[in-house]
Amino acid sequence: MSRVENVLLKESNKGGYSLAIVAAFEEPFPVQYLIRVCPPEGDGVDFISTLDGFKNIGELLMALHYFARTKLYPKDRDRLREVLTAQNIKNFAEVLKAAKFNL
Repeated sequence: MSRVENVLLKESNKGGYSLAIVAAFEEPFPVQYLIRVCPPEGDGVDFISTLDGFKNIGELLMALHYFARTKLYPKDRDRLREVLTAQNIKNFAEVLKAAKFNL
């Protein structure tokens, strides 16, 4: 049997690059889930991860959904590099979800 791919989600940016979440399957093997990044022209690159890896990526992306609404302008690059971590973004996103700010 041949391999079958089902694109679960595909997003493209202004530069023409696309990112897709793909389910690939072939009998008698289990379904594989992968992230495919494609340039405007040419073949894409597949990233296959463990389920924990996908979970970690998803958690950060969900946190960025809230966190990135607040525009950051760097004043101290070195300090910003120290504090701008995945865990701090996740923590701050939880604060943003739980509160309303009037600035």
